[in-house]
Amino acid sequence: MSKWSSRLRIWTEWPSTRMEAKLLIVFVLLILVPIALLTLLSAQRYTQTIERNTVSYASELTDKMIGKLDDYTVDMKKISIIPSYLDEIQAGLKQSNDYYAKELEVKGTLTDRAPADDTVKLKIQRKIESSIYFMNNIKEGTSNIYLFDRYGNPYYVIKSGGVRSNLSDYYGNWQQIADEAHGKPVLVSTQEVTTVNRKQYVFTVVREIIDKSYNPIGLIAVDANISVITNIVRDLDATTHGTTLILDEQKNVIYDSEQKYLLQNLSDNELLKQVTGKEGSFHIGDKDHSQLVIYRKSEVSGWLMLISIPEKQLKSEALRTRNYTTAAAISTMCLALVISLITIFALTKPLRSLVKLMKQVQSGKLDVMFPIKRRDEVGMVGNAFNRMMARIVSLIDDIYRIEQRKKQIELESLQRQINPHFIYNTLESIRMTAVINDDPEVGQMVQLLGQQLRYSIHAGSETVQAEQEWEHLRMYMQLLSYRYGTRYSLKLPEDPAVGKIEVMKLLFQPIVENAINHAYDEQTGDLVISIGYRQAGGDQYFIVKDEGSGMDQIALQRLRSMLDAEQMPVWEGRGIGLRNVNERLKLRYGAAYGITVDSVPGEGTTVSIKLPIQSKQGE
Repeated sequence: MSKWSSRLRIWTEWPSTRMEAKLLIVFVLLILVPIALLTLLSAQRYTQTIERNTVSYASELTDKMIGKLDDYTVDMKKISIIPSYLDEIQAGLKQSNDYYAKELEVKGTLTDRAPADDTVKLKIQRKIESSIYFMNNIKEGTSNIYLFDRYGNPYYVIKSGGVRSNLSDYYGNWQQIADEAHGKPVLVSTQEVTTVNRKQYVFTVVREIIDKSYNPIGLIAVDANISVITNIVRDLDATTHGTTLILDEQKNVIYDSEQKYLLQNLSDNELLKQVTGKEGSFHIGDKDHSQLVIYRKSEVSGWLMLISIPEKQLKSEALRTRNYTTAAAISTMCLALVISLITIFALTKPLRSLVKLMKQVQSGKLDVMFPIKRRDEVGMVGNAFNRMMARIVSLIDDIYRIEQRKKQIELESLQRQINPHFIYNTLESIRMTAVINDDPEVGQMVQLLGQQLRYSIHAGSETVQAEQEWEHLRMYMQLLSYRYGTRYSLKLPEDPAVGKIEVMKLLFQPIVENAINHAYDEQTGDLVISIGYRQAGGDQYFIVKDEGSGMDQIALQRLRSMLDAEQMPVWEGRGIGLRNVNERLKLRYGAAYGITVDSVPGEGTTVSIKLPIQSKQGE
């Protein structure tokens, strides 16, 4: 650890290193090395990104494909329920059941028929097949729809693709499946069927037909050609350049885009052993023939769709991108190196000039100026340097004036400290003379006045508890009572907690004195001054209210303007004490705090004092 620390110290404390070398190393570390590392990391991670994107995109396409297949199978199931609601089909199937039931009862067999029987059979067939023709054309891709009565007699309409030539071989299995489903549709996996024209692959929906009395009267089988799946999956294979395999819940192959596993059962296949859950992906094959397999399982049909994508197809795009990225990175690094060298030599010359000027300032020469030739970053630095020097000179002048003013204030403060002692001693002499001359009232007045002066002038904390202000106000009102009797009265908050609030010293006395000097009206009688308290949000308010003569709007507006003015105007009316309190509040707590005045002629004046609630003691 000490070895690396010493090397770092040597680098940071190597003053002889030229700025060009330092900047070149910085450019190499900040530009060339990161570009090389980013190129390498990008090349390594690009394949993973393509695989993730392919998995995500293929998964979305798979969901859409499965959704389309689900929609198709759902439509087939909807077609299978139509006979349960068509009276014509139900009537035809019931006639067929009745006809063959009687024939079986009379003849004991359904093979030997008379010509008259064929006529009846033809009427039943036409009655049923007229509705089959309608159902055959409801859904595109539907190969054929077969209806059977309870005795297995088929009814269908021949389409261009032909019908199953071995239809009777499937009826027994379909009947068993339908009986076990109790009227629910059942999806049967892909089967290879033979028609008159060719072989084809179909998947089927089988359902028991139930009449309105919930009695089974027959069976319906809806065939769909596997070309329906081919049309849906074709775009998926073209996009992924892979192959698609679809299996039912018994692992029978429903569809195989390569036609290698069609109709086979893959329960023991190694491929399916890696399928866990309803969706996911995995890799199969060796290094040269590796494939990415993405699988999804349908929630509706239970079919499992697997998409196999050759990894060579995935990596080919990544390799091309890596080569392009590497070539672009090398070109960028070379260009960055050239630009860095040019920039280094362009920057160092004016910066050295600036360093020389700073050394002159360090030696005490302040009347220097950087010559600005260009409005680039160096020019901005030089301009900032010039403004900084001008500001430094201005600050030095300001500090000099402030120091001179501080000395003057200190002298004035010493002089003021002499005057209060003289006043206190004089008042004490007057009080003692009054006591000697047996005049206790004058002595009490002088004593109260002395206490008032001591509270007002005595140095100390700038804030006091409100109860100290209350005591100061009581002494002030007691002095007034010696002259005016009961003309003035004061009401203070009764809550002891309000008295514990920290307030600014001499906050209330100027406001109360202003009310006494200007609010008394002989017509209204005695003047009552009350002080209230309330909280609102994060602030607290003291409200000083008198019930005196009040002010008209002109006088109130002049008073408010005087309170808000930056400099004290020439003013001979009320408000000097109010302005003093307002300025002290703003200086101590901020511009958002202070006093506001409201007045109504003949009703009195209200002064609201706004303080931050944090000024309460203990908060």
